[in-house]
Amino acid sequence: MKKFTTTLLLVFALIGSAAAQQIEKIFDKYMEDERFQYIYDGSDADEVNEKGLKNNGQKMLMLNAADAGLMKSFFSEVQEAVKAEGYKTTTYVRHSTNKVQGYTKETAGRKDEVTLIQNGNENVMLIWESFTK
Repeated sequence: MKKFTTTLLLVFALIGSAAAQQIEKIFDKYMEDERFQYIYDGSDADEVNEKGLKNNGQKMLMLNAADAGLMKSFFSEVQEAVKAEGYKTTTYVRHSTNKVQGYTKETAGRKDEVTLIQNGNENVMLIWESFTK
């Protein structure tokens, strides 16, 4: 029974670890793609906020609508990853065809914030900021 419980806990840990990496995989997939602008801002890295969490920097991907199909699939890919990873919606703003969606996920010792901005059919931007203890 101990082996079964240990194995089950290990499987859940691996599943959680794989799911927690989907947003990071999106950045890895598109950061060198010439159709995207990629920005990493580490100017606040290592700063500790009021909750005692260390900022690990901020990553941004922006796609201009040269390819409407890619924009739509990228937007869907991000939404699927956020859902699969168990993020909670913190913000949703829609004005005409413009949208801003904010998500947060907190686990033991880590907090991730994702913002997805869609400016009509012109561009879409993904912002990811993570904090650790």
